[in-house]
Amino acid sequence: MLEEAEEIGRRVRRARLRLGMPQADLAAALGKSQGWVSKMERGLIELDRVGLLNQVAAELHVHPNDLIGRPYSSSPDDNQWQVAASSILRELRRYDLAPVFDGTPRPAPQLWREVTRLHRLRDTASNVAILRILPDLFREARALAEVSEGHGREEAYAIYAVCCKFAHTAAHSLGHPELVAMACERAAWSARLSGDPVLPAVADWMRVWDMWATADWADALTLSDKAIGSVQQAYEQGDPLAVRAWG
Repeated sequence: MLEEAEEIGRRVRRARLRLGMPQADLAAALGKSQGWVSKMERGLIELDRVGLLNQVAAELHVHPNDLIGRPYSSSPDDNQWQVAASSILRELRRYDLAPVFDGTPRPAPQLWREVTRLHRLRDTASNVAILRILPDLFREARALAEVSEGHGREEAYAIYAVCCKFAHTAAHSLGHPELVAMACERAAWSARLSGDPVLPAVADWMRVWDMWATADWADALTLSDKAIGSVQQAYEQGDPLAVRAWG
């Protein structure tokens, strides 16, 4: 644990120096003494609470994962998931361009079965496997939206939005802040086009998660109330999707 604390302390120091921030300024922002910051940067004090880690990261304008060094793997083979993450980012960036997909996309029921497979992978924390599946699924869902009309198009966008949620969760676990942010933005976009009354609340909750991660407590609570309020009536009526989202 001491070795890990020392490594986190070094990352904090590097991030602080990049900003040109004196130890005293960071200490004041955290409500700590300069001596506390000095000891923390030398690994003599552990950032042993999530809230404190998030607060330090927020003051240094970095993601908490940048301080704890996630992903932990150091082998190039173990980091091949980043190739899949780059492919996902490429698809998310070109969200409003003509999709690049060879052939005819499968109908929505078949794509939903692929989504069910992602749920099973998520339940076993198989985040790397999820990222490897998502690029093709994003392309196919976007292609289906392009060639469909009416409810069929809305379903395609719903699939796209749910894929964004999977990308967001996996990116948080593996430590990829850019994918976290991009997945959140595209989830909001596709949720609006899905015609689904619950998905916009799910997209809002993804933003809440990110706000918690950067210690933006007030904004997180405000957006959380908005998300809950948007599905409250359906929840009280026992709508299964609203109940699931509420939980």
